[in-house]
Amino acid sequence: MDRTIPTSLTDIRPDWLTDSLRSSGVIDSETEVVSCDSVVLGTGEGFAGDLARLTVAYQGGDGPATMVAKIPTSIDDNRNGSEMLGVYEREIRMYQQILPDLGVPVPDLYYADVDPNPDWEKQLAAVKRAERLPVWFLRFLAWVLQRFVKAEPRGSVLILEDLAPAEIGDQVAGASLERIGEVLEIAARCHAATWGERVPAPGPWLVSGGIAPKFFQASFLGTRKKFLKGEGRGVSSHMKGLLGRLKKDGVARGRRIHSEIPQCLVHGDLRLDNIAFSGDEVRALIDWQLSRTGPAVVDVAYFIAGSVDPSVSEAEIDALLARYHAALVAGGVSDYPYDRFVKDYDDGLLAVLGSVTALELLDMGDARGRDLVDRMVTRLDARLGRIAA
Repeated sequence: MDRTIPTSLTDIRPDWLTDSLRSSGVIDSETEVVSCDSVVLGTGEGFAGDLARLTVAYQGGDGPATMVAKIPTSIDDNRNGSEMLGVYEREIRMYQQILPDLGVPVPDLYYADVDPNPDWEKQLAAVKRAERLPVWFLRFLAWVLQRFVKAEPRGSVLILEDLAPAEIGDQVAGASLERIGEVLEIAARCHAATWGERVPAPGPWLVSGGIAPKFFQASFLGTRKKFLKGEGRGVSSHMKGLLGRLKKDGVARGRRIHSEIPQCLVHGDLRLDNIAFSGDEVRALIDWQLSRTGPAVVDVAYFIAGSVDPSVSEAEIDALLARYHAALVAGGVSDYPYDRFVKDYDDGLLAVLGSVTALELLDMGDARGRDLVDRMVTRLDARLGRIAA
């Protein structure tokens, strides 16, 4: 492992920060960081990463007075799963290679470094070969991987623009319909910029969400019962019926939405906790660790289902969908009629339902983490009412 990559937030010291910011051109060779005070922004707050706000003083020149540092989470189980998914390298490559040209608001990148995984190609090839195995065996294999296989921890660090005084959204509290509409318009810009032939080429660190539908189905089957038994969680009979449907047709459904629906770059974890706001205006989208190529409706359904109060009517949801689609068309998408988008949105809700059960694999930390899951389930349940069981 590259020893220059910090392994804890306390390892980010003035000499390291001086060399890093000089190498990326944020400060010149005459400028030196003389002090760097950090305030932790909630260890494990993002489930996959630990963050701190750095307050920096210089001599010999100027630089950003504050910035945000992000390193892999200190929660062992969450880090192991994140390493297996390659989320740390993915986010850094996104900031370096894709986000600068995407045309959506993101924090400025001040510095990034990662210890790359040299075996990504081999591991992806193994996943693809595993798709030939029966789901029952893949379910057993997923169980073994989750409990006994430890991924090699790799160094990773991001130093990003501090977005203050912009405020990070609150997933537990939810948001107004106007704020939700603003986010959907920004998401539409991201999707339109990478639509169809413009979608980024898949590679070791950026893959299609449909790379392994049988493996994802095996994971779903392994977490479904635990999800249903979640302490204090209300799962309606309607949601249970839809989970039963996914148990039967999850593989075919996963293949369909990644082959018959137009593909683009999707954020993968579009929720209020990953969005900075100035009033109702979106200041930046953050946390690109789960980015992939896939159908835009998965981002749309995940965001709406996780953010909108259950009391909101489906007529109001339809208005949000129309607002998103209008922004998509304004971005140059002409081959995706509104009626088809709305139909695909229902499939997106079912895809979200299938993925939500995987939250049982995470250590959700404090009471807020558990509230996040419970609110997600309650809100998703309300939105699933438009789909017949």
